Parts: sequence; C-alpha cells; structure tokens
Amino acid sequence: MIQAMYSGIAGLKAFKSSLDVIGNNIANVNTVAYKAGRVTFRDALSQTIAGATSPAGGRGGTNPVQVGLGVTVGAIDSNMAGGSPTSTGRPTDMMIEGQGYFVLGDGSRKLYTRDGGFALDAQNNLVAASTGMKVLGWQADSSSGAIDTTTPITGGSGINIPVGLLSIARQTSNVDIGGNLDQSAAVGDSIPIESQIYDSLGVIHRLNIKFTRAANDAVTGAPTWEYSISCPDVSTTVPVKQGSITFDENGQSTVKSIVADLSFAVPNGSLQPLSININTASISSISGGSTIGQRNQDGLALGTLESFTIGRDGTISGTFTNGSNRVIAQVAIAQFTNPGGLAKIGNNTLTETPNSGTAQIGLAGTGGRGLISPGFLESSNVDLAQEFAAMIVAQRGFQANS
Repeated sequence: MIQAMYSGIAGLKAFKSSLDVIGNNIANVNTVAYKAGRVTFRDALSQTIAGATSPAGGRGGTNPVQVGLGVTVGAIDSNMAGGSPTSTGRPTDMMIEGQGYFVLGDGSRKLYTRDGGFALDAQNNLVAASTGMKVLGWQADSSSGAIDTTTPITGGSGINIPVGLLSIARQTSNVDIGGNLDQSAAVGDSIPIESQIYDSLGVIHRLNIKFTRAANDAVTGAPTWEYSISCPDVSTTVPVKQGSITFDENGQSTVKSIVADLSFAVPNGSLQPLSININTASISSISGGSTIGQRNQDGLALGTLESFTIGRDGTISGTFTNGSNRVIAQVAIAQFTNPGGLAKIGNNTLTETPNSGTAQIGLAGTGGRGLISPGFLESSNVDLAQEFAAMIVAQRGFQANS
C-alpha cells in the first residue's frame, strides 16, 4: 500500500513535467522558429520478489516476479521539423529553408538561432532585432567586392551594411568608338570627337581624339587616317597617344584597339594611372560622310550605397546611386551533427553542447545547409490541436495518479 502511494507520487511528478512542456508549447505557438517540446516517460526501478529460474528436473523455467516502483521522465526533446514560412516584406528578415542556423555573436562567443528577425542598428550593423547580437558572416572587400569565405568566423565577425555611407566609383577601362570616317575627305581634313571617362575616384575627365585624313597607303592604296589622343587633365601637354589606322578593301578598320595610358596631374583627379583600351573595331572608312563618335565606356561616377538585397545563398548585394551593384557581405550558416543536442538559453538562441557536435559553419545551400528566403520568417511548429489533445491525456493521468 505504501509503495502504491509512492508510485502515484512519481506519476504526479511525471505528468506535471508533461503539462509543463505542453503549457510551454502552447505559450510559444506564435514564437518565431520555436520548436515544440516533447516528453517521453520510462518506468522507474522494479522490485524483484522472485528471480527467474531455468528449466530443470522435468520442470519448466519461471519468469521473474517484479513490482514496478513508478514512472519518471525519460527525455524532453524537441521536434526539429521546420515551421511554415510567414511573409514580412522586411528586407532584413530571413528564413532558412531546410537545415542550419544563423550565427550570432556578442564580440566574444558565438550563439545560434533559427529566428531570422534581423535589423540594422545605428551603426548599420546587421543584428538580431530582439537582442542586438550581431549577425555573423563575411564582409566583402570595400574596393573590389571580393569575399574570402575561408576566413574563420569568430564572435566578432559581424556584418555591416553601410547604407548612405559607402561610396564607390569605377574607373574607365574600355571605350568603344564607332561610326564612319568619310573616305572621300581631303588629305589634312580632321574630325575631333570627345569621350568622357572616369578615374578611380569617379572624377570625370575629357578624352579628346582627333582623326586626320592622311594619304592612302603607298603600297596597298588603303585609306589611312592618323589619330591623336590628348587629355587636358594629364600631367603632360603632349598627346598621350598618336598613330594611324588603315582600312581594308571593305572599309573596315585593320586596327582593332588602341591602348592609351593616362597619368593625371594633381589635383585634377586620381593619382592612380589609367590604362584605357579604345575599341576601334567598329570604325569604317567609306564614302558618305563622317559619323564617328563614342558609343560606350565602362566607367562610373562616384555613387553611394542606397539599398540592398539578400540572395538565396546569403549574399548581400548593394545598389549604388550610380547604377552599379556590388557584393557587400555574406551571411554564415551553421549546421550540427545532432541539432537536437543544442541547449536553449533563451531569446530564441542556442549554444553548443558536448552532444550537439561542433558547429560546421559555411555557406547557405552547401554541405546540407538550407537556402535562405529573404523577407520571410519561420513560424513556430507547434500543432495547437495536438497540444490540447496531449493536455487532456496528461490531465487525466495526473488525476488518476492523485
């Protein structure tokens, strides 16, 4: 009789734990990326009244005679299934489709979360909106946009998106010139054209190209034009490039490109020399008037970061006011051998334990890591109907043991 009372007490404790977990699940039905908990029971020790015997002397064996001593909680684990996506329309919100965790840092340690509710702080750091912990990843080189994802992620590897602060320019490397140089022009006639180019600081410069009709080639009789390239902002007053272009029997240029090297005078522009490839393959020389001019150039004036987007692989790309696009950073994703072994420490964050395995940090969409859905958050995976059904069972179990 006394033992029955103690077994009932054990049952009360076990079902109390079950009700605790169920209540916590219901409370977190709207918590971002919450994983529902589950309680499993196991029997406690058993008192052996009589041990088992083996068959002997013409008699069969007997089973052990035991009385159970109650129940205890066997395990409390989490349902690691992903929650459904919820659209937020916020550019900084992210959801992982599949396995993986976002990596957060406070300057020294790394924590992990499925909650992708992120925002920019006053210093343009990408942070968890609820805690202010920095989202970790790889920052791109500010000048080239290159990202070295082999760099180890530390607690200080925060992502910064300097909207309104980062400015970039692109110096001109290629200038396309096209059109016609009138074959019937008199020797000595000249046609000037002007090309706008940019140095590494985004400062605009004028490139003057003058074509002068020369005598036809003495051997082939092919039309010939001489060219002279100058720039008012260079450190020398003489032309930076001179030469001649001849044309084949179809009137097409036999010189496909010209390279002009410019060194700008201070303070007119960048101290960095500029080497420009002038594409002349589209120049012709036939009768019918001259129409030559600049068609295109690939430089850009100085532009400031005005917006950004996040790709499926976690790449953060910035759009600048000069129309250019450049990679800003890339979000890191961690995965674990046993995600169920992570320990919850509050604020939707988790930490490693000896049974979770070490974090394997890499890129979204690689090594079994899921892809990122920007503008979405992961919902809680709590099934409210299932929780109420489990609560009824647990309540009845609690009543029966009382």
